[in-house]
Amino acid sequence: MQPIIQIYVAAVVIAFLSSLLSFRLDLSAHLKTFSLLLALTVLTELTADILNYKRINNWWLYNLFMLIEFPAYAWFYLQVIRKKRLRRILWFFLLIFPIFWAALIWKSGLRNWNGAIITVGSFFSVLFALMYYHRIITSPDILTLRTLPEFWIATGMLIFYLGSFAFFGMMNFILKHPEVAARLITIYQILDILMYCLFSYGFLCRIMSTKRSLSP
Repeated sequence: MQPIIQIYVAAVVIAFLSSLLSFRLDLSAHLKTFSLLLALTVLTELTADILNYKRINNWWLYNLFMLIEFPAYAWFYLQVIRKKRLRRILWFFLLIFPIFWAALIWKSGLRNWNGAIITVGSFFSVLFALMYYHRIITSPDILTLRTLPEFWIATGMLIFYLGSFAFFGMMNFILKHPEVAARLITIYQILDILMYCLFSYGFLCRIMSTKRSLSP
């Protein structure tokens, strides 16, 4: 396993372990659900590594994971976004994405990588994060972003999936220029690591702020 892949897997595991502390603090249900998604991410990545080590096709695993991952993001934002027009977009995605996923998998097969799925998923993930930013900007309350888990989760997703959308959107160009592909893949992996680091901070910052509030 390449060092950068090891760092990525470590970042995912740390994010999951950090999120487990949310259960001790009795945080909101959507944060606990996000913790379960991180647990599934860890399980998926470890299984994918084992399959790859045994030289067994693991694309089917990632394809199945995306069917859960992106709708889970939409559900997460449904719990924190209140504006009806924006919620309609989230519900639309929840209804349409599984149909879109099934149609593409039917066409290309479960064991083949389908870039269109992650491209569309990345686009909507960026849109969801921007929708949450809109909620923050228009909120009548004074929010302390430094200790707001949802803000750091949305920021991590915005950074990574914006890069992911651009990366897979340029796939035809990348395939024709392998010397550029190696550099872009490294950047893509670094953004992925950064996202999970921000997830970790999102949970840990809430824990630290809770401890400060309980201190005499």
